[in-house]
Amino acid sequence: MKNISIFLFVFTVCMIDNVYGVNLLKGEKSTLYFRNGLSYKKWLKVHCKSGNDDMGTHYLKPGGIDYQFSVYDNVFGGTLIWCTLSKGPDYKVSSRFDAYKQNNDNPNGISYNYVAKDDGIYHSNLVEFKLHKKFDWNRRY
Repeated sequence: MKNISIFLFVFTVCMIDNVYGVNLLKGEKSTLYFRNGLSYKKWLKVHCKSGNDDMGTHYLKPGGIDYQFSVYDNVFGGTLIWCTLSKGPDYKVSSRFDAYKQNNDNPNGISYNYVAKDDGIYHSNLVEFKLHKKFDWNRRY
């Protein structure tokens, strides 16, 4: 009887997801946006990962289209996305940082905007609209 109850619960959750597009096992959706704001027609390399996924390497041309992707919070907590942004010849100047860290006690909004500029990485979200410098560039040798 216990096995049938578990089966019916899982089946119901799956049906709700398929019929209504609501997944009870997913948390809030957040979207990360990356923009190339570098001068002198420099390209920007963006590579983001989580504990489960590698979003791949993306090259953003100057004045081109933003790169974006969405993540869902883990209902049990702990969602973390870290990114490496690189610039310059052979992309030897970079900045690696936590682009999204789930915080159920203090939500930061559903939109995270990162703009790479010559002097560092700038950030804003729907809670704080104004761009502010958050990370510096580091040189790899």
